[in-house]
Amino acid sequence: MKRVRVIKLGGSLLTMPSLKQKFQKWLRENPHPLTLIIVGGGPVVDAVRQVHLANPLSEEFAHWVCMDLLQHTARIAHQVLGNVDLFETMDDLQQSFSDSNVNSTTPIIAVVQVATCFNREYPNMGLPESWDVTSDSLAAAFSNMVAAEELVVMKSCDAPSDGSDLESLADFGFVDPFFPGLAEGIDHVRFVNLQTYK
Repeated sequence: MKRVRVIKLGGSLLTMPSLKQKFQKWLRENPHPLTLIIVGGGPVVDAVRQVHLANPLSEEFAHWVCMDLLQHTARIAHQVLGNVDLFETMDDLQQSFSDSNVNSTTPIIAVVQVATCFNREYPNMGLPESWDVTSDSLAAAFSNMVAAEELVVMKSCDAPSDGSDLESLADFGFVDPFFPGLAEGIDHVRFVNLQTYK
């Protein structure tokens, strides 16, 4: 089976003018045979939060609205990043693990529609349908699903510590409360502030 790296691309990075250049530079400096990208919601999902603060919504309803919105941020990221594929179905994802791709020397880099893996028809990896679950946890759960050897969480700010104590990061609100438990099964978890990446 081909080795897998998952990158969680923070939705707030979608408004960074040099996103494509910084992301492509990071990929060149950190090559990997199979990179799957999960995109966060950023300001798109924040708009739903604002509605919820003004006019409280059912958390289950809000959760699935936000999941639907992640499909759009994934498509936007695919357009912005350039030179990456877009996997919109489970078949697309499974194809990346096919024999022909496993033996290929050409790296695969693809944005994945995370909502395809976490929808009403599939198990939700034990995650509650609430505001406490962010795309960070979805990326960690997805990493476990595909047996990723590494999860790289890209954000627009620095981690408040060196990132080795995930519980502390959750206490700081840097990641959500479910992330530490989900990330325990991943060999390597690291955090990158793409905003300041040179």
